[in-house]
Amino acid sequence: MKTISGVWNKIAKLFTNTKIGGLPLRNYMKGEVCRGTEISFWLDPWAINEPLKLKFPELFRMESEKKCSVADRIRFQGLDRVLVWNWKSPMTDPGVISEFQQLLAVIETIQFTGNGDRWLWTPDKEGKFSVKAVKNLLHSDIATANGFVMDWCKWVPAKCNIHAWRLEMERIPTGEALKKRNTQIGDSVCPLCFSAEESSLHLFTGCLVASNIWNGISMWCKIPYIIVFSIKDLLGIHKELRASERKKDAVQGIIMIACWSIWRARNKLIFSNKPIRIAVAAKGGPFL
Repeated sequence: MKTISGVWNKIAKLFTNTKIGGLPLRNYMKGEVCRGTEISFWLDPWAINEPLKLKFPELFRMESEKKCSVADRIRFQGLDRVLVWNWKSPMTDPGVISEFQQLLAVIETIQFTGNGDRWLWTPDKEGKFSVKAVKNLLHSDIATANGFVMDWCKWVPAKCNIHAWRLEMERIPTGEALKKRNTQIGDSVCPLCFSAEESSLHLFTGCLVASNIWNGISMWCKIPYIIVFSIKDLLGIHKELRASERKKDAVQGIIMIACWSIWRARNKLIFSNKPIRIAVAAKGGPFL
């Protein structure tokens, strides 16, 4: 007969390197103790969301029977709990005594159920484990990890902030985006350079027109050349600058305005047939 601990060890091996929210996936499983005969006292997570050997390493080092069950260490005489220990040596070290006192405090809070030893999937209210539940947890963690909180620039128009925000979320109606929505637009190639399909990433980072603009801004603002591979990097490049906060804010605003200008010039080309022209301002700054 397979014990709960044995089954858990097989599951744990599958998820050894998988982490969600910085925690191993195995930490989301927890033993619920009734008799305690099928849950390991030290090796399984039951009292807390990790094995007790990790929380109390000095005590685990002193334990003579490291694979003992919960029932081996906690017994009942009527309604009273009797704790039974098997240490290799007497406790004399203050650090070990402190750990032991903490362990006793943890054990006192545990409620033993009458439903039999079982494993609970803690993210689920009913404790039910399923592959779908794991997938949902992984997807939610990925979404959180990939979430991008944009710093809004106070001194540029709201439309530029909103455009940058929509741009990062892939909510700009580029040729590629419209094609994915089954919107008939004809050719979805970039109207500025005709070298690739018009996606947000291409239009604002890879397009020849955008590259010329970023090079001009780099020289104008006296910052390293703007070379990015994602919209997130483009909108956050000001944070990486070795400059004053005032200059960082200025560069952030300039990039937002440039993104808005590229989009506006693109729309004028498509809808009004006005050609793109990159000019240079009196003080050296490029503009469309």
